[in-house]
Amino acid sequence: MGFERFIPPMDSGSRPKVTIRPTGLISFDASAVAAFGLDKMTHAILFFDRTRKIVGVQPTKDSKAEGTYKLSRRRRSVSLKAPQFFEAYALTIEQAQRFDVSRSDSDGMLLINLKSVQRRRGRRPKGE
Repeated sequence: MGFERFIPPMDSGSRPKVTIRPTGLISFDASAVAAFGLDKMTHAILFFDRTRKIVGVQPTKDSKAEGTYKLSRRRRSVSLKAPQFFEAYALTIEQAQRFDVSRSDSDGMLLINLKSVQRRRGRRPKGE
């Protein structure tokens, strides 16, 4: 009888996660890198849905696309630094926080729900 490969089921501990730091660093863990093929991508474009407070990350290989951020690789994680993004939408991250990350079925965009993140007090940014 031959060997059978065992692939452990995805449990809550190995679900794709992203960590967002106060410096504006968005870091995808090894599980997210594997699940979404981020190791094959070089750049990303950021989007924000103001009504639902969801960050969209569109991975791309196109370095010339408008508004791209370069993806950095460290060990098994992939990250990008975008402090201007959080400042533009008045999102304040006081300490590093972990969030679940999922993929949109329609366009492959990675979705990060920030409902738990408080908006900075004061004047609302233009466009709201």
